[in-house]
Amino acid sequence: MAEDSDYPEIDSDGPELVYMVVANHIAGKIERGELKLGQRLPSELDLAEQYGVARMTVRRAMKELRERGLIRSVHGKGTYVQQPDPPAENVDR
Repeated sequence: MAEDSDYPEIDSDGPELVYMVVANHIAGKIERGELKLGQRLPSELDLAEQYGVARMTVRRAMKELRERGLIRSVHGKGTYVQQPDPPAENVDR
């Protein structure tokens, strides 16, 4: 795991999925404004090193964040924080 105390304690034997710990931590940084709209995220390799996890774990975490609408990836450019879509209203018609 990364030595910086800003990173969560990751227990690969614990009940939480490691990629979800990483995804939730990054999502929290976005929600708190520590990662700004339009800001480029570090590469998967850099994030894997920072969190002390495998690159595939970071790749799965990025997929989760894309599904939540918090980030977008631009081929050849990088991954960026984006404005999440507003929740869909439940309309019974």
